[in-house]
Amino acid sequence: MTGTKVALITGAAKRLGRGIAEHLHQSGWQLALGFSQSKTAADAIAHNLNQARPKSVRLFQADLAQQSDVAQLIEDITAEYDQLDLIVNNAAVFPSTPFGNTSPEQWDEIFSVNLKAPFMICQGLAPIMAPYSSIINICDVFGEKPLAGFSAYSASKAGLMMLTKGLAVELAPRIRVNGIAPGALLEPAGSEDAGLLTELITRTPLHRLGGSDCLDSIVAFLVDNQYITGQVIPIDGGLLTT
Repeated sequence: MTGTKVALITGAAKRLGRGIAEHLHQSGWQLALGFSQSKTAADAIAHNLNQARPKSVRLFQADLAQQSDVAQLIEDITAEYDQLDLIVNNAAVFPSTPFGNTSPEQWDEIFSVNLKAPFMICQGLAPIMAPYSSIINICDVFGEKPLAGFSAYSASKAGLMMLTKGLAVELAPRIRVNGIAPGALLEPAGSEDAGLLTELITRTPLHRLGGSDCLDSIVAFLVDNQYITGQVIPIDGGLLTT
């Protein structure tokens, strides 16, 4: 497929990924939307966006914890599109991993989805990235400000921040690579995280959730500005470490 700019967004069926997809679609992008388990939600967003602009969205299912699925995703994207203009590595897992009770399997899943998959996707799809295209990694403020009980997750996001900086050097000047480190933007998906949300808002000087719009606008900014690479932009309301 050629013509309109094409973006791949992983973890696009719900929450922040969905918001990024809707924002880019409104700006005229063709979308390749990756998802894992959330097929109903993925079908719904694809249906809605394709109704607004026919044949503008394709869905690609992949469990990013499985390298075979990552390899298949790369193969499918390469077969479907002649060229990509943007990759947004948004998919992530966020399980609680209390120290002393974290299993090797939990560690492997977190790092496979949050760090290994973005690297492999970038490596596999870089050959079809357009000149002066862009990669945006959705990092996390907890990659710099660790969260108790989530050390494995925090470490994976710290790795994604460094990967962002490393790939910016590896892929320059043809591809720019940047990251965004959100804080408390949306309410947690599970009610069991209500206490965590209260704690984060208390530690945030702006004392409120940021909402998905502030992330969408930074994605658009990083796509448009052709002289920014290797940067990770925090949008965390000034979140304090303690």
